[in-house]
Amino acid sequence: MKIIYVFNKNSYAAIKAAYLHLKLDISENFKDIVNIYNEEGNFYYLGIDAELNEIYLLYSRKYNYILKNLLGGFSDLYNEKTLVIYIT
Repeated sequence: MKIIYVFNKNSYAAIKAAYLHLKLDISENFKDIVNIYNEEGNFYYLGIDAELNEIYLLYSRKYNYILKNLLGGFSDLYNEKTLVIYIT
């Protein structure tokens, strides 16, 4: 399964949630890490968790039915289960 943390305004919360999910330490240069993940529309692969789920970050200005349908359509197309966690 692929787990996607989608965020628009609160990048700190999404990145911390994904890092906690992976049980990774958040470094002292957290502001530098946040700047890396702030390009809209790019999926950022963070790693694989204990249950072998792939963890991704996605920055999007809007989380609406179009993005929800796109993510659902891609998961159906590739026959993959996805869990989208939207963090506001």
